[in-house]
Amino acid sequence: MTEAMEACKVGMFQLPGIKFPKGFLPEDLLLEMQIWCKENKCGGSMTDDGSLWSFRNEGQREWFILRWGDLIPKLPTKEEE
Repeated sequence: MTEAMEACKVGMFQLPGIKFPKGFLPEDLLLEMQIWCKENKCGGSMTDDGSLWSFRNEGQREWFILRWGDLIPKLPTKEEE
């Protein structure tokens, strides 16, 4: 998991999830991630900006992290802000 991702539980059934800072994911990457999730039946974004993702089980969340972890942008450091 990258520093921009935070594991969480989603909804009343406490499904495995991932949180990103609001508006953090670039639009093209978000679209690619949504398409991949739909094609692979591997969870999906619960918000329009991709700040919250939900998965049916831990395995799907781990698969998502393995697939997208290297492509997620880094959080800006204090010097870069």
